[in-house]
Amino acid sequence: MANYKETFEDCEIEIKDDINLFINGKEIDYQHDRAKNKFSSKYLPYTQYDSLLELARAIVQHTVEFSHVKE
Repeated sequence: MANYKETFEDCEIEIKDDINLFINGKEIDYQHDRAKNKFSSKYLPYTQYDSLLELARAIVQHTVEFSHVKE
């Protein structure tokens, strides 16, 4: 994937160099469990995702900070 950008539910998701995640230009801190190859973030505690893109889409859909953008 290297660099990837998409608009999802009126938010811009960008992944740079397969490791830096941005939503609407804001860098999103996340954790990567290498043993399980899962991604998680303080935005959605106790949930893990198979990819950074899945994590980013879930953050957009389920957090107040980003889900209100479309209103």
